[in-house]
Amino acid sequence: MSSNRVQSIDGIRGISVLCMICVHTMWMYADIPTQSDTIFGHVVHFIGKGTAAFLFTMGVSLLLSRHQSMKDNVLRGVIILALGYSMNVLKFALPIEVGVMPDAFVAAYGWERPLDFAQYRYLVLTGDILQMAGFALIVLGVVMQLVKHAWQYLALAVIVAAVSRPLSGWTPGIDGLDYFFKVLWGDTYHIYFPLFPWISCILVGLFLGKRYTENKDLDKFHHECLVMGLILAPLGGGLMYWDFDYHFNNFFHLGFGGITYLIGFNLFLVWMMFKARNWWIVKVFMPLFTYCSRHVTSLYLLQWVLICWGMGIIGFRTMDQLQTLSLMPVVLLITLFSHYSFMWLKTRFTDNQQQASEAK
Repeated sequence: MSSNRVQSIDGIRGISVLCMICVHTMWMYADIPTQSDTIFGHVVHFIGKGTAAFLFTMGVSLLLSRHQSMKDNVLRGVIILALGYSMNVLKFALPIEVGVMPDAFVAAYGWERPLDFAQYRYLVLTGDILQMAGFALIVLGVVMQLVKHAWQYLALAVIVAAVSRPLSGWTPGIDGLDYFFKVLWGDTYHIYFPLFPWISCILVGLFLGKRYTENKDLDKFHHECLVMGLILAPLGGGLMYWDFDYHFNNFFHLGFGGITYLIGFNLFLVWMMFKARNWWIVKVFMPLFTYCSRHVTSLYLLQWVLICWGMGIIGFRTMDQLQTLSLMPVVLLITLFSHYSFMWLKTRFTDNQQQASEAK
């Protein structure tokens, strides 16, 4: 792959990781007036709309990966699901059980301590973006074996986006089975990222990734990102203006217009990153962006655990605008330093093990 191609994808995904940490910091630490009634809060919420960038770049990376078999994708999906549900234990169940989590967080669910089994199960089974990615990989492991043409991926993306709102919230009313239908198209905050419509972002990434593998033209790939972005963003924006409740509803449970707008907006950002690849500021920070992109899953898990355990010190939604803004770089630095330290120790341990083995 071209180094420019790597830069455009890693750049957007890396920036999204850094923005994500700031967004989650505000969600958990900033008081409600700061989140809802300030320009700062609105700006941070807008930055949080970059979620589609994770999923679009995931689709491109899947298509360009050397490991595209059904077995590879299903195995990766299962591993990510295990990480996602383990993260829920670490960030929710464990701090509540040991008494670190503030009572205000528990009260936000309408609960009181001590929690019963059903309440702990609800927290552990909460569907975040890792769960969505894991289930998506399992589904796409099958889809990628059947789809042979780029335009078929795009057609599937349109279909998924179009049927998401009509199907949203439907379950068969069978305990246990209902959870999997919520994963598919749930409309409650138990599942933040249902497969419908979010998997359409990955499918668009697969479409453009497939197009790139067919022509190997880097400039054409980014030109197509630009053209699709300029078509989809205004289309989605217009539909939301026409019927906001239907096409947007809320950020996590979008209709056709909302998901179309987000995909188009993030495609435009990919093109912008490609055009800005030679700017000095991009070159300075690209190693950081690349690091964050390549470790996106572990950084996602780590930052959530640190933020949730940090509420034992700071509290839940207790900070004003200035305090929250000041805390964001602190959380960023703690997350990055902790992750880099772990990776450094892991590398040293592996090297020492290898040297000891060779010495024998």
